Amino acid sequence: MENLLVVIPAIKKSAVIPDQLIKKLDGVTLIQRAINTALEITTNENILVVTDSEEISLICERNNVQSFRETNLKFTSENILESVSSIIQDKQQSNILLYRANTPLVGSKILKDAYSYFLKNTKYILTSVRSEKRKLLQLENELLQKVSDKEYFEELKAFHIFNKNYVQNKQYKPYIIETEKSIEIESYQDWWVCEKVLQRKKIVFNVIGSIEIGMGHIYHSLALAHEITDHEVIFVCDEQYKIAVDKIASMDYKVVSTDDVLNTILKLHPDMVINDVLNTDENYMRILRENNIKVVNFEDLGGGSRYAELVFNELYDEPQIEGEQYFWGYEYLALRDEFYEAKPHEMVEEIREILVTFGGTDQNNLTLITLQAILDKCQEKNIKINIVCGGAYKFKNILEDFLDKCIYKNIELTYASGVISKIMEKSGLAISSNGRTVYELADMNIPSVIVSHHEREATHSFATLEKGFINLGVIDENIHSKIKEKFEKLIDDNDYRELLFMNVKKYSFRENKKNVVKLIIKLLKGR
Repeated sequence: MENLLVVIPAIKKSAVIPDQLIKKLDGVTLIQRAINTALEITTNENILVVTDSEEISLICERNNVQSFRETNLKFTSENILESVSSIIQDKQQSNILLYRANTPLVGSKILKDAYSYFLKNTKYILTSVRSEKRKLLQLENELLQKVSDKEYFEELKAFHIFNKNYVQNKQYKPYIIETEKSIEIESYQDWWVCEKVLQRKKIVFNVIGSIEIGMGHIYHSLALAHEITDHEVIFVCDEQYKIAVDKIASMDYKVVSTDDVLNTILKLHPDMVINDVLNTDENYMRILRENNIKVVNFEDLGGGSRYAELVFNELYDEPQIEGEQYFWGYEYLALRDEFYEAKPHEMVEEIREILVTFGGTDQNNLTLITLQAILDKCQEKNIKINIVCGGAYKFKNILEDFLDKCIYKNIELTYASGVISKIMEKSGLAISSNGRTVYELADMNIPSVIVSHHEREATHSFATLEKGFINLGVIDENIHSKIKEKFEKLIDDNDYRELLFMNVKKYSFRENKKNVVKLIIKLLKGR
């Protein structure tokens, strides 16, 4: 960029906010930010600050940057190009980047890209603009009529790029700045918004989800992401977990599917990575830390967990590994958003509705096994059966065929697992797998029968009689009869059911997510 001169107009008396250019925005003055940005794209001798301020001239001197000072300088949108052109006539550079300090979110990458675009045809003045997509209306005969759906542009006073030899032609081409970066400081509100954006950190969630693993990690990470509103959130998923990618994309988060998770994360240059992927690999974790990335892990007993700064193993009540970075037990279990407005149960004498749910995938089709086990008792007592299956449930046709042929019709099936709290509000008992749903049932005061899909799930030790659950362990060849026996006891024995209810009602998890997020944000900010 030897043929480029960066000119920064810094007219102190034109400021909207008193001493705006020398006032610190997120710890750095506007003029210093502009100089820093210019130094990222060129060298000291190719920067010129044009000012009316002795104080700003001193700042330039301390940065070893040229300045032109004249106390009577006054620039307007109409005269700025001519005024600057007259000042830089003796400069050897032909191409001029006129960069204003009042758009601090327009950084060096944007300026470099814009300059590359300008070089394709230097006869035009390249001007920064922002897109204004407005639905304009006009009044005709006292009725509103649509005027136009055209895309309009508003000049953003961030930069002009021009060649000294063609500036008099006054032919402008637009360079569109994305909405988030197109904030020009013209008020205290603009200042506040810019400061908030500059303080934003980038957080990458690395999550998994599949038919075999289930959807718990996805729902958990989404619940946390919903709470992190002041920072940029991006999800990265191994491309083998298409279920995870599709679910996250449906929630309007940016999600990157990749065959190389580690290198994809590194290219994003995050401030923090949150891993919700079960046991982490030592090499993966070590490389993240070597790149000065703060790391938080969930449900991680792997060798890589020792490299994390926070590890929340909320599904394990007893510590499995020593270390101050580990947090164990249900006190760190984050509920999904839908449960915060849900009303927990009081003890009921007669069960009218129950819930059957075995996760987003239910790889063992425990849904159908359970339905067959409890059908006779539910028909005898006219108990409504609410079945909730996830979108990744692969036995959909088999289950629906069974329901079509079933004589008993007081059964409702839904795949909308995102509203399960509403169904729990109506269900006095439940039969469920041994994942995060157990804690949701506990929060709703619902005694339940619990079956684990596999050995790892069985290590989750919260579901005990002392906490209101009948835990049948891992699925086996006798699971049908076990479910039938325990369910019928719960229906027929009110005293037993009341005992379980009194045990489960002790637990609430509604403050947990806030406390977990507070610890994450504290780490992110380095406090």
